[in-house]
Amino acid sequence: MKLSRASPACGNCRSRRIKCNFLRPRCSQCARAGLECGGYRSRSELLFRDQTRSTIAKVHHEDSGVMHTHSPATCGDLPAKPTFHVDGLAQKVFTDNFPVFGEGCKSWMEGRAIQPSPSTISLTSVGLAALALVHKDPHMMDLARRKYHTAIGSLTTAIRHHGATGVEQSIAACFILSIFEVLTCDKSSVSNAWPKHILGATTFLGFICSDIAFPQSPVPEIIDICFNTVSDYPCRNSNSLLIIPESKALACLVSDITVPPFLLNLSDRFEHLNTITDDQRPLELAMHLFVIIGQLVNVHHSANRKMFTSSSIVAFATQSIQTLNGWADALPASWKYDRNIGKVYGTYSNVWYARIWNYYRLAHILANRILLDHLNFSSQDQSEKLIATISDISWDIYNTLPFLFDSERTTSASLPLSTTLFYITSIVQSLAKVTDQIALFEEWSIPASSVLGERFNLTRDIVIRNLRQEYGYGSQLEVVRAV
Repeated sequence: MKLSRASPACGNCRSRRIKCNFLRPRCSQCARAGLECGGYRSRSELLFRDQTRSTIAKVHHEDSGVMHTHSPATCGDLPAKPTFHVDGLAQKVFTDNFPVFGEGCKSWMEGRAIQPSPSTISLTSVGLAALALVHKDPHMMDLARRKYHTAIGSLTTAIRHHGATGVEQSIAACFILSIFEVLTCDKSSVSNAWPKHILGATTFLGFICSDIAFPQSPVPEIIDICFNTVSDYPCRNSNSLLIIPESKALACLVSDITVPPFLLNLSDRFEHLNTITDDQRPLELAMHLFVIIGQLVNVHHSANRKMFTSSSIVAFATQSIQTLNGWADALPASWKYDRNIGKVYGTYSNVWYARIWNYYRLAHILANRILLDHLNFSSQDQSEKLIATISDISWDIYNTLPFLFDSERTTSASLPLSTTLFYITSIVQSLAKVTDQIALFEEWSIPASSVLGERFNLTRDIVIRNLRQEYGYGSQLEVVRAV
């Protein structure tokens, strides 16, 4: 069956069967009709459209020993014969839409090793899963899951036989697999799937930091893996920062375990290496914030098990709030943000700053939650004031989501998905541990849905699936509404 020529036009023009002139931010046809223009299909997406059927058929029939050939349909200026197979397509989708590792991904994929590295296999599985979700293709999702299991095996082998080299890619693979778990979460998924990969990376790092792994612990390299591997902080002009330690702290909070001491000690060990340069200042501040969050996560975990007296817990939470305020007061002017009164969300100079501020807010919420649970209130007004404070700070986080979603989109992005999906999922699941879940489930997506409209639907639906799997999102709302 001959496939029709695919069009890169926007969705509205394709559905209305009219000519699109590809103007930005929206085409003239959409502007004239007052419609929101969803953007244009990229070269990758068009190639996916033309080649999926033949690729899937080939993979499935290889298992049975039957081979079918298909004549690929041309699409615009695409070559009649694709220059890369489905793995190459998936890898391009990952680098275009999930640019958390910057140029590191390309160097891993372009390596001359006989066998692909765990990181390359992992990012391929994420690219396949993203394509499958957007195009609602169960066969492509089957390919993604196969690739995921291959990545797990490759990663296990790499960790067992690790040396001083290859650590960076193993840690990266763990992190990428956590993104896969978020993307593919469904009713059959185990609970807390994405934190398990983050915590696995933490355990591996802990072994590397021990004297058993290396006679002299490579502190600079460990810090580089934790922060720089997946983060070009603002002085490097990158909008694709994703700080691993903060993700580890959130994974510990969601999983109800403590943050390992070796991670909390990295900040002090980093400062003793050399004098902090201006270029390292953002990294230093991020590390200090991570220590505060990690300590709060540990106290919250211990307090729930009555390992400390209420007075000592309250004193620590109060001191933590003062420390957080001091941290914020000491920030340079470039870190500040404009709330833009009258608009739904504030404006930040960089995605990095918006995320750091949200980690700061989450730490404040955690400290206030500890106070709410362990402070003896003389009146109901005092507890209601803390509840209102937690709610207000939560809304500050919700209001950043439109900015994060839009700013994370790169010019080469071909899908309505990005690393913001993982970030939102980890933040919202963490909030579900320390805030009113019913209010959270009803409110978290309001600003983003209001500002972004249909563009946010896929991200919202995936986050909801993760919440439903872990906390029964939806069932609680139905019970409350019935009452």
